[in-house]
Amino acid sequence: METEKFYLKKLNLIKLSIFSFLILNSFSLLACDISKIQFFLDENITFQVTYEQNFNDSSDLIAGNIYRDYAKIKVSSLVPKEELIINKNKIFRHDLEMDQLIIEESGESTNQSPAFLLFNNPNLICDFFSKANCSDGSCLYSDPLDNFYLKDIKIDFENKKIKKIIYEDLFERISTIKLFKYEQLDKKVSFEPEVSDKTEKIILN
Repeated sequence: METEKFYLKKLNLIKLSIFSFLILNSFSLLACDISKIQFFLDENITFQVTYEQNFNDSSDLIAGNIYRDYAKIKVSSLVPKEELIINKNKIFRHDLEMDQLIIEESGESTNQSPAFLLFNNPNLICDFFSKANCSDGSCLYSDPLDNFYLKDIKIDFENKKIKKIIYEDLFERISTIKLFKYEQLDKKVSFEPEVSDKTEKIILN
């Protein structure tokens, strides 16, 4: 009889553990809503858009273009003259003024970049933030996990397109990116860095 009670108690504990696990995971899924971003990406598989970026600790304004072709992303700026390209399993950071190209295998640093998170794989947002608060026109992701370098990221939508991105890092530096004029992707846009014999290449492992 005692043995039967013991196993019954153990079975109830197992059931409680499973129930707790399901409840906690359901809360996690509910807290991480990326449906607005995913809908935007599904409806805009290829595009190009102009942007302006500023920081709260600087008067400098960065302007340029963002290009997307399925999983390939290119972010170019006019001043400073730079390019960030994410193509397959590599990330290219090209300083066109210095003619210096940094090549890095896709990994944690690539996956954590705002460009990759928003325009390639938004599911990873759920790996870095524990809270999401979405309304009709915006989503705020906060409470970073595992010392993620961003404290929060807020995305504003207009006509179901991303129009503004605001993020704050752990050093309380706030960046605001405004997006203007979505267009069809120009077929001439290359997602490979343009290099010459004089280009300094730095390969990071």
